[in-house]
Amino acid sequence: MFQLFTQKKHNLKDNYIKKFLNENDHRWISEDTHIKRAIVNLLQSMTEEHIKFFTKNKTYLIPCQAHLSCAIGKTSNNHLILVFPELIKLLKSGSCSHGMAVLAHEFGHIFHQHTENKIETLQAQIEADQFAFNLGFGEELQEILLDHAHDIDCRVRIARLTAALISTNGFVKAS
Repeated sequence: MFQLFTQKKHNLKDNYIKKFLNENDHRWISEDTHIKRAIVNLLQSMTEEHIKFFTKNKTYLIPCQAHLSCAIGKTSNNHLILVFPELIKLLKSGSCSHGMAVLAHEFGHIFHQHTENKIETLQAQIEADQFAFNLGFGEELQEILLDHAHDIDCRVRIARLTAALISTNGFVKAS
């Protein structure tokens, strides 16, 4: 019985990943083995709840020009994540997990429906960071944010990620 349940969960995820990669708009992902591996690993890290959400709320990764990436809320019944050259370079690199962390963060914005709910920007960033952290990309996201530590909101996000990383790694919290 447990094996049947586990197999059903894997089929749901595997089917979603296969459909995601077979989308015409995602041909650019499948054409590059490094990017494809990174995207598959990111999607594999998602829970069944996430997969069900993204199955109902189609999300497309669209390559374009600018810095890292940007999630765009619903356009028709779809969501878009704009993927910029710098992120594509990260996904192709030996540190593709940093690129996966950025994408996980953007998927977090869509999962939490930030554009539809119109919440405060910093709160939206923290929730998206938490989504990436929950998928196992906390350290990588923190490293990316450290490159932008001149921004006060970024420092708040780094502090939140640092606290989460310390508490999950068994360090004693400061009182």
